[in-house]
Amino acid sequence: MGPSVFSISTATLTPGRTASLGGAQLAGLSQGASYGDDVQSNTNFPLVRITNNKSGVVTYARTSHWTSVSIAPGATSSTQFTVPSSTPAGRSTLVVVANGIASQPVGVTIR
Repeated sequence: MGPSVFSISTATLTPGRTASLGGAQLAGLSQGASYGDDVQSNTNFPLVRITNNKSGVVTYARTSHWTSVSIAPGATSSTQFTVPSSTPAGRSTLVVVANGIASQPVGVTIR
């Protein structure tokens, strides 16, 4: 089971601005990896990937302020994300990636 996006604060995103989204399984189903007490390489945080429909250019938005980032099946949570200033304008798709698994794409427009 991969992440799901339930809501985005706005479907029109502005580079340099922060938006928020809510969904399920935003932290994936695994803590990633650990080795004893000296290596804890958890990847239990959401990544937001934006792909421009026309050019195919991919940018990753920085996420912050995660709420209830749990790996429990079906766990709901939210995150804020900041659209990079290098994100090209136009119609795009947004996905949340958790532990390498992407959500279904959501249509957005970059100003």
